[in-house]
Amino acid sequence: MARYQSRETEPYGKWNGIPIYLTTILSAVLVFGLLVYAVLASAQSPILERLFFFLPANDWTVILSVFTYPFVDKVTFFSPFSILFFYWLGTGIETHLGRGVFTRLLLLLTLTPVAVVTAAWWIFNIPTFMPSICQIGLRGDFLMMSALLMAFATLYPNAEGWGWIPFKWIAFACFVCGSLMAVSHRDWLSVAALWASCLAAFLFIRHAIEQEYDDYVTLAVRIRTWMRKKPKLRVVPRPAPAPREKIVDDFDDEPDSDVDALLDKIAKSGLASLSNAERAKLEKAREALLKKEQR
Repeated sequence: MARYQSRETEPYGKWNGIPIYLTTILSAVLVFGLLVYAVLASAQSPILERLFFFLPANDWTVILSVFTYPFVDKVTFFSPFSILFFYWLGTGIETHLGRGVFTRLLLLLTLTPVAVVTAAWWIFNIPTFMPSICQIGLRGDFLMMSALLMAFATLYPNAEGWGWIPFKWIAFACFVCGSLMAVSHRDWLSVAALWASCLAAFLFIRHAIEQEYDDYVTLAVRIRTWMRKKPKLRVVPRPAPAPREKIVDDFDDEPDSDVDALLDKIAKSGLASLSNAERAKLEKAREALLKKEQR
């Protein structure tokens, strides 16, 4: 079943008129993580290091750090912009593909750097905890933000940022700059983690788009088959049908040409080209078709 106009694309609710998405909650967690870092760092607490992921690990808390490291980082001038950017990218993906797909994407982007770091330590014996140069493993949302930007650009490649730059070029430029920044410090582990995260985001979104496109193609075939006039095979008039309950067909409100135009638009420009009103029309046609088949 197609994911558009499903409950997963709708917010949990509203607070003071502000829609509450999963991205909204995670953005609040990012703010909380900044506060936790500031408090623990000022107190020089050893607990802070346990929130980062690094190998070799001392105890079982490394398992917990797999899910805490993206949300804990030092406060900088750019921290508010990073959180706003995360919210903007996240809501764009969540409202298009649904909360379930977005959750799986975040889990993938969280675990991919962990897998790269673990493989580097396991195969090449490269530790990620090196106090001598004050480099402590994985921390902060840099890798996740980079991969989310790649995911957003894959979902909306031709959407224009600031009214003139397609997002596919913005993502490419940020990817190159992030790679060069790590290369300049000879931080090959960060280069590998960045490339793996962006590749995982790209492949995941492509797979999600293909699944959604298949749903639209199936819907297009079924709707057009339903609307196609069947040839008359009998000359003799058919007897009047027995009285039956009137079938209310919501699809009658939508002209055939409108649905054809929407399906053609999907074939030419992709799913992201549909507006919310156009998606609602297509969803209305799908519900009418399902109701027709259930009779």
